[in-house]
Amino acid sequence: MRKRAALMSRVSSDEQAKGYSLGVQSEALETYCLRNDIEVVYSFTEDHSAKNFERPAFKQFLEHLKKNKGSIDLFLFTSWDRFSRNAMDAYHMIDRLKKLGIEAQSIEQPIDFSVPENKMMLAMYLVMPEVDNDRRSIKIRGGIRAALKAGRWCRAAPYGYRNTRDDNNRPIIVPSEHAEAIRNAFQMIAKGKTQPQALEFLNNAGVPVKKSRFSTLLRNPMYMGKIEVPASDEEPYALIEGKHDGIVSEKLFYQVQQVLKGNRPNIPIETAVQNQQLPLRGILKCSACGGKLTGSRSRSRNGTRHAYYHCNHCRAERYRAENANETMVEVLNDLHLANDNAIIHQELVKRMLNGGENDRKGRITKLQNLINQQNERIERLEDNLADGAISSEDFVKMKTRFSNSKNQAQQELIDFKVDNTEKSELLKRALEVISGLGDFYADADAKSKIKLLGSIFPEMIEFDGKKCRTTKINEAITLCLTIDKGFSETKNRILPEKLEVSGWVENTGVEPVTSTLPV
Repeated sequence: MRKRAALMSRVSSDEQAKGYSLGVQSEALETYCLRNDIEVVYSFTEDHSAKNFERPAFKQFLEHLKKNKGSIDLFLFTSWDRFSRNAMDAYHMIDRLKKLGIEAQSIEQPIDFSVPENKMMLAMYLVMPEVDNDRRSIKIRGGIRAALKAGRWCRAAPYGYRNTRDDNNRPIIVPSEHAEAIRNAFQMIAKGKTQPQALEFLNNAGVPVKKSRFSTLLRNPMYMGKIEVPASDEEPYALIEGKHDGIVSEKLFYQVQQVLKGNRPNIPIETAVQNQQLPLRGILKCSACGGKLTGSRSRSRNGTRHAYYHCNHCRAERYRAENANETMVEVLNDLHLANDNAIIHQELVKRMLNGGENDRKGRITKLQNLINQQNERIERLEDNLADGAISSEDFVKMKTRFSNSKNQAQQELIDFKVDNTEKSELLKRALEVISGLGDFYADADAKSKIKLLGSIFPEMIEFDGKKCRTTKINEAITLCLTIDKGFSETKNRILPEKLEVSGWVENTGVEPVTSTLPV
């Protein structure tokens, strides 16, 4: 019975460049079939590497075999390196074809599979191409590494560059028409723009960077004119000067790296405005689910933008930021000391400062004596070194120890010599701030507002549209309010009108009513 065959001709891209021809292979295969009375029922060509069988044309051939079982007896190719350059994959595919009743065979290197010893020859035919591939890979990797160490990039150019050759016909990359857009993207990140904003700018500028690649682009030192040489078994990682021109300066590149590490630059104007409108974002919590309220601005029908606090978890609450912010100012303005109580607080702090005056003077004397002692020791060391009584190593070691002790004492002395008059002035200004806490809060920047609220309210705050509610306020504040209750003429209201503290309960009994503060 006449045998039926499928023919395969294959070259890889680099083999085409070296003069290999699909036509020559196809002609040789067809001539072989004609001479041996073999019917050709399927034929295909490939231009992919034979490192594996994930080749489009070969996969189509396998699909053909599934749909047409028993239609082919032989699978022919010119030589075994056309079939595969991976011995393990080749053995697996030979066995797979055999199970389908198909014999894989080379017309130039035929193997008689009925003779067991011939399998040794097959192993030689299969292993030699794989060894050749591995050797070429080593040479290629070595060549690439040598090029990198020479400061040359010989692979596909990154975004913003294009591949070319220099006057000596050596590979080099030069800035392309997209270089300016890449530079602007780096500047946007350095100034506080987000990666999605910078990526959108690049895409609009015609630079087709994908979202998954953008972060890698920003970390690539090639953009500042450097080339990375990865570590190997023999050599460590190196960052060297490239032969190409950088698109961004080293200063800008490292500024961006700091941003990527989380060290944000100065907040841009539009972000600062938004934070100023939404200072309670992350401080307010949803009364329905307990999650943090976030904040955002939305545009009304007439084009006006309004800020809102809202819950993204259960979406049960949404408040105009303006109302919540004004309520918080009112609450803070209500948290102040009465005039007579402010005087009491000021006098108490002054007594504490004056009471430690003797101790302060004594400590200053001790520190001054210690500084003088260390100076004398250092002078003696210098004399001993000049006389050859001590070695230079001992001199450096002891002088370092004495100098450190002296510097520490000098710094402590500076702190102790701060005049109490200055401290009293600071106290006076602090009491003025407390007396107008709401006004101070209203004029502060967003960062200062967050710090101030955090120092007063250790727990999150709920807002119902009219009042604020929390479980606890700072113990120092509660103490001041308790003192106010004892000395102020107005005793019927301790907390601000628009603030409720659920942990603060009034106890009643035989004794007059007193406040029970949360522990």
